[in-house]
Amino acid sequence: MTLNLLNRSTLAITGAVFSLGAIAINPASAARITYDFSVNIYGPDGYAPLTGRLSYGEATQNRFVYEYEGEGVPQWGVWIYERQQYEVDFIEFSFLDRVYTQADALSPISFRMDYANHEEIGKILDWATEDFRFSGGSYRIEAVWTEFEDKKTNLYSSWSVDFSRVEEKPISVPEPSILGAFSVVGLAGLLRKKRVKAME
Repeated sequence: MTLNLLNRSTLAITGAVFSLGAIAINPASAARITYDFSVNIYGPDGYAPLTGRLSYGEATQNRFVYEYEGEGVPQWGVWIYERQQYEVDFIEFSFLDRVYTQADALSPISFRMDYANHEEIGKILDWATEDFRFSGGSYRIEAVWTEFEDKKTNLYSSWSVDFSRVEEKPISVPEPSILGAFSVVGLAGLLRKKRVKAME
């Protein structure tokens, strides 16, 4: 009788915890953004693309918004200017038979997007190493872009960098209640074994 009661209690508790887990669990997407980037370099064999990849966490966003207030036409015809800047924590770039990473950076790496009147006007990667650098260019405030500069070779390097966002699948993260359910199951099994041994 006592054993049956214990079994029923264990099932009830486990079922309740799993129910909570089933309600609470949702596929949680890790807030990370990834971009592939490339730049065409003119060398002895003509134009050749150099490619790389970067990623950052959305939580590192530093946002700046400027809204023009006043009479008449604002400077450069822009009413609202917005900048979204992020700290890059992963980067790879193939250059001169070598893959450069964040460890080669001379200063913190940043990636930003600029908007005018809610429309994107360009992306800028700010990354410098001893051999090259990526930096921003602009035409007044109506367009911005990233330029690549090679510091040590004769490759033609003044070229705009292209960015392409990588669509990644969200990562499912179990809620703590699911982990708690597994703990309850393990504890219930242990208690059952001890109770059976005590009754023998």
